[in-house]
Amino acid sequence: MTTLERKRRLLEVLEKRQKDLTIVLERLRNPHNISAILRSCDAVGIQYVHIVEEGRAVALSRSVSRGSAQWLDISFYADSLNCLRFLKDQDFKIYVTTVSSSVRDFREVDYTCPCAIVVGSELEGVSREALEEADECIVVPMVGFVQSFNVSVATAIILYEAFKQREKAGMYSSCRFPLEEKERILSRWLRF
Repeated sequence: MTTLERKRRLLEVLEKRQKDLTIVLERLRNPHNISAILRSCDAVGIQYVHIVEEGRAVALSRSVSRGSAQWLDISFYADSLNCLRFLKDQDFKIYVTTVSSSVRDFREVDYTCPCAIVVGSELEGVSREALEEADECIVVPMVGFVQSFNVSVATAIILYEAFKQREKAGMYSSCRFPLEEKERILSRWLRF
């Protein structure tokens, strides 16, 4: 691909990136799950991802992520409270995935507002702090014997609902970043 064609493709993707839709990965351990979620984020136009690692290094699976992590801006946090309060200070609604009681069907919440979707660890789910900071607790309904999907599958399902709502609202029709931020992202992408 020539430099001009490549830049045109990068701009085409950047025009559809969503500044105010994000994901928070809280204490995930499996590199395949993390990588699959990052791939889904790229697919629906998420630019910013937040990872709560609590002292552990985050590993990725290149065969699963297919290089999608390089196109994302990923921020790391030592604890959930700092991450969620940072997002709330920017007027993000916090949608926390959980299988506990008093939850809403994930299709019933509004993803066209600035929102962060919090997904928890494969074994324990989300933290108590995440539940306390939640504006809404959401679930992907199940009718079988299992209680939940794999975290990367559930995340992809929720992200596609967000994509569908935002696309219907015309939120992918023009760039949602201020010029300076758009230029910063493009400059970084051009280095790959």
